[in-house]
Amino acid sequence: MLQSIRDRAQSWVAWIIVVFIVIVFALWGIQDYMGGGQKVDIAEVEGIAISEQDFQRQFQAYREEQRQQLARMLGDDMDNPLYKQLLNEPAMRKRVLDGMILNRLMTVAALDAGLRVSDEHLNDIIRSIPAFQRDGQFDADIYAQQLRYQGMSTSSFKSRLEQDEINRQLQEAVAGNIFVTPQQVDTWLALQNQQRTLSALTLRAEDYRHEARVDDELIRSYYEDNIAQFMTDEEVSIEYVEFSSGKLTEQIDISEETLREWYAGHVENYAVADERVQRETLLAIRERAQAGEDFAALAKEFSEDKASAENGGDIGWLTRNVMEPAFDKVLFSMEEGEISGPVRTSFGLHLIKLTGIKAEQRRASHILLKVDEKKLRTRSFEEAREELEADYRARQAERLFVEQYELLNNLSYEQPTTLEPVATELKLEIKSTDMFSRLGGEGIAANPAVVSAAFSEDVLDGNNSEPLEVAQDKVIVLRIKEHRPAQARPLEEVSNVIIERLLNEATREIARERGEALLDKLKDGIAREDAASELEATWTAPESISRDAGQTRRAVVNALFAMPPPAADRPSYSGVVLPNGDYSVIAFSAVTEFEPANVDETQRQTARQQLGASIAESMLSALRVDLRLGADVEIYQKKLNGTAD
Repeated sequence: MLQSIRDRAQSWVAWIIVVFIVIVFALWGIQDYMGGGQKVDIAEVEGIAISEQDFQRQFQAYREEQRQQLARMLGDDMDNPLYKQLLNEPAMRKRVLDGMILNRLMTVAALDAGLRVSDEHLNDIIRSIPAFQRDGQFDADIYAQQLRYQGMSTSSFKSRLEQDEINRQLQEAVAGNIFVTPQQVDTWLALQNQQRTLSALTLRAEDYRHEARVDDELIRSYYEDNIAQFMTDEEVSIEYVEFSSGKLTEQIDISEETLREWYAGHVENYAVADERVQRETLLAIRERAQAGEDFAALAKEFSEDKASAENGGDIGWLTRNVMEPAFDKVLFSMEEGEISGPVRTSFGLHLIKLTGIKAEQRRASHILLKVDEKKLRTRSFEEAREELEADYRARQAERLFVEQYELLNNLSYEQPTTLEPVATELKLEIKSTDMFSRLGGEGIAANPAVVSAAFSEDVLDGNNSEPLEVAQDKVIVLRIKEHRPAQARPLEEVSNVIIERLLNEATREIARERGEALLDKLKDGIAREDAASELEATWTAPESISRDAGQTRRAVVNALFAMPPPAADRPSYSGVVLPNGDYSVIAFSAVTEFEPANVDETQRQTARQQLGASIAESMLSALRVDLRLGADVEIYQKKLNGTAD
């Protein structure tokens, strides 16, 4: 667009348009301009849209979190059925969307209750986030860069942060209105600390493997009934063009006259703290030290770091990254006994003397003179020349970047089925990637914004993507090079996996059947030892456990504390299938009650807090259910499924 305007700029109106566009970019930045484009919504909650982009971002983050958790539990065993079961994409997409819907509903409820978050409070939160800081201070460039890497604009990030903060306020409001009575605390303490005595007999599913039978018909039936678990991952490879303002900077020619004109127009930008007196003083001190005067005595006389001055300037043994980078760089480049020139840090100007070397440690003494940051002086053209040239190149590159971005955007949109015109006009190389799935790949394919664009419906249909900013001032346009839809793996390829699953299912079923049969006999009065001997199994020794018993399997604990108390003369029996398929028969023989009066005030306070948190979570859960039942929610199922195709 800018190119065509320039070519046709025969009137003052055209030039006003050019100037207006340049001013917009200068004021708001390229990333805000690039935030435009067609928006696709996949759901609407009480009139509030959930965009495909926002959904994809949260879905990818959730999927990656789940994948990492599974990898920690199961290792690289990708054939384990849990992988396909828990990473089942349609189910995961539903969970993520349900969570987003509930969050929106909680936000609406909070707003209706009058809860608000000020813009200044949001800014305070943003400034406090470590990921947006450099050396403990908020850095706007890092903030913008991190958001770009996630494909988010500042406005969308603040909107999401505002929603989270309002929801947090609502949760705190609910929790703050919980009142827990002493009687409730007593009851809770009694239940939590109650102990129950059990013995257990466990039938190992693996012990029945020799009884399990699997035939070809069963294998094929399982394959056909569970075909979704044997699909290959949908994969794509992309080709793309990229350009950056960094490369444009190298193409800009600068004359001496142009640079001096730039300096004259921006001279106020090149003012610095006046440190000439301190620098001259330190150079004179350095000469005296090099002439033989004692550095420690000079430090005591001149250094404004009073703590170290008392010790002759000694600041002890240092490792890398303890001091500021400028100090570190000089210190670790020196020879023992050497005295540096003036070194600038946020504390002022230093002379550094290296007094000892021990492996990766350095012992140093210094003399510090503080600098008045409010006392400024304007640097001469010669002093600031290097910075002047860098600033001028950056500004001109920014202007050129804007023009070329417009051309990139227009060409890739007007000719959406090829990147050749863009590459030819802007002299860019068309690059490509290896195949990657929706989990991402290597290099540029690891960028979530790139993955989202590559698998978007429009790009899969054969069109170029919109321009994507994948790094600071680096933009790409991509298209599909090759698309491999998900397809069923041949039965021959997965038959061993299916056989193993069927054997596992069969052994679990046999263990369950034998366990339930044993349970029936016990309830009919057969002696425990006789029942165990029939199955060549043994009971564990009786043990008393509480609800938080860590040494016993959680499924057994949950089953034990769900059982009714035993009769005085005989135990109660129950059974439970364990997560690994084994079957445990539980003999519950006694209850040891807990006396809450024996608890001190500190423990009671902890119990009160835990009980209050539990009640608050129950109330919030009930609120979410109530909000969802009465909500006006529309899910655009076709669009949601389309993003998964």
